Amino acid sequence: MVSHESKIIIVGGGVFGLSTALWLARDGYKDITIFDRCQFDKNFYSPSNGCDGASADLNKIFRMSYGDKVDYQNLAIEAREIWNSWNQEIASSSPADLPAGVTTDDKLLLNCGCYYVADGKEMRGYYADSLSSIGKTAPELRKRQFIKGNEEDARKIHELGGNWAKKYHVIDKINGGDLNGFLDTNAGVTIADKACTYARFLCEKAGVKFVLGDPQGKLKRLISTSEGSKKRVSGIETHDNKVHDADFVIVAAGGWTASILPEAHRTVETTAGTLMFIDIPPSRQDLWQKFHPDNYPVWHYRRGDGESYYQGGSFPISKTGRLKFGFRGRKFTNFQDHPTQRGLRVSTPRTKYTKENPIKSVPLYGLAKMKEVIYQALPELREFEFTDSRLCWYTDSIDNEYVIDYVPGYADSLFICTGGSGHAFKFLPILGRHVKNQIERVEDQFTQVWKWRTVVEGQANNGLEEGEDGPRVLERIQLAEPHDFNFDSVRARVDKDLAQTSDKTAAIASTTELSAQRSEPMSVK
Repeated sequence: MVSHESKIIIVGGGVFGLSTALWLARDGYKDITIFDRCQFDKNFYSPSNGCDGASADLNKIFRMSYGDKVDYQNLAIEAREIWNSWNQEIASSSPADLPAGVTTDDKLLLNCGCYYVADGKEMRGYYADSLSSIGKTAPELRKRQFIKGNEEDARKIHELGGNWAKKYHVIDKINGGDLNGFLDTNAGVTIADKACTYARFLCEKAGVKFVLGDPQGKLKRLISTSEGSKKRVSGIETHDNKVHDADFVIVAAGGWTASILPEAHRTVETTAGTLMFIDIPPSRQDLWQKFHPDNYPVWHYRRGDGESYYQGGSFPISKTGRLKFGFRGRKFTNFQDHPTQRGLRVSTPRTKYTKENPIKSVPLYGLAKMKEVIYQALPELREFEFTDSRLCWYTDSIDNEYVIDYVPGYADSLFICTGGSGHAFKFLPILGRHVKNQIERVEDQFTQVWKWRTVVEGQANNGLEEGEDGPRVLERIQLAEPHDFNFDSVRARVDKDLAQTSDKTAAIASTTELSAQRSEPMSVK
């Protein structure tokens, strides 16, 4: 049984690893080391500087709206309090007391609001459930949520002051205005790279050690020995051929989890969402102001079903002038040989920083749909082109609940902490409390929900049942060409792109869209 004296290794320095380490260290666990192949002490989790994990991002949606998933809703409300306290800590610190990469004017949570919209006038069921749940359990927060098209709410949000009335109408042009949804003024965005940098700093202050970079922080293999019918993990080997002993190993490696731990390949699967970016030049201060978080909320749009299904959104402008747009209506897979288990193929991240066969584009399918929606919503951007792209590799579980549990067959020496399924980042400040409960076997509301589980044969399992013969495999998907990043004459091009994409990817339509819709209630990132 793990104890406060145990030597603990955590593989992965993203949200799951950082939050777990912080809560364990603050509770008195004395010997914790995080290993990661990324040099976070030098690149500060920047996706533009060599970081390709899901946690390393420009920004993430912060929301408390979870349909009827009240436990996640309440966890987000708790997390919001800690995010705000971190903002206060940073603002009141002297510059010398902050880590490199964070300044006193940085905020980790921006309360810019989040607009949830869908096509049609009738409120989408998930949105209606979210409003109902918050109304019952957090009525004060419900008062700050405003239904689109409701005259009374339009009046109330105007009385709220600031720019909220302007934000209430910011997405009126989508779908010709035929929309339903609500604006949550309690919500907003987290600044992901800054947040991870600050969390790593807090971990170090609590005594957590870090081994970062390739090869010294990059895992080569888990070291295990046999104990009768079971195994026991006794440490790890890194790519500099050094062995690091441990009493307890936690795998919190996001999209690389199944490629580290073969037993997990029927528990979680790595899938890619599509991100696109537009860099607004400094000369266009009118657009810098329009898209500033003070004037512009994050929004998330859902449309249709089947081939017409859309799930994506837009974020406020960053401090450097970058706009981010996301699409996750389809989540792509990339199967590769498992590095340690012969004959096993698992979905593995393929990014622009992958050493072998990097990818510098995105599937045309998602880009074409994004262009169509952005053309409607934000016509002032038609003169620009996308200046960057990224595949963001999440780790989906079979039901979009996290997988945080002891790995069976390893005599309580190996623990898994993963399955973010596109909705974990907001919980960075609080997640580790419940991970610690799982490690210590303290029953709480998530114990049974996050337990180890695998694909149920013959049932839909959020796409994991498809395997390499499924319709979402990246190598069979048409990628966008450089000219597709251009918005010039976009109306004609969007129609052409959608027609071409429909012809070339018809095989991936029905099964993929079903798996996308299965993940819809939880995955809003």
